[in-house]
Amino acid sequence: MLRSVIFSLCAAALLYGLFRETPPPKLFDQSDKFGHLIGFAAMTFIAIWTIPRKYIALFMVGLLALACSAEFLQEWLLPHRHFSLNDMYANLTGIAIILLPWIAWRIKLSFFLNSSKFLPSEKQQ
Repeated sequence: MLRSVIFSLCAAALLYGLFRETPPPKLFDQSDKFGHLIGFAAMTFIAIWTIPRKYIALFMVGLLALACSAEFLQEWLLPHRHFSLNDMYANLTGIAIILLPWIAWRIKLSFFLNSSKFLPSEKQQ
């Protein structure tokens, strides 16, 4: 239950940040890129933590589609926002920072769990 609430809050915060009427205030140089990176990294982390494993791939495809299309949608739907390729790169980088190490860990875990099939068992000797 708590995981679902955290997931919903993170998704709502990400969508609000992406599609608010005015651009976010500039806190420091490239702060909007940092916001994109942190938002998508947090959403990726929360999704991995909350979504059942069998749905992770489908969710990640959707999140990647959002990461790529958000800038187009901002320019099309919001008059005070504009397309930025660097924002799209920040979105994708935020996903990659969390997703790639997790995939590597899952592959490593799977390899070591399945490698016991190749070792001779004590019963056979």
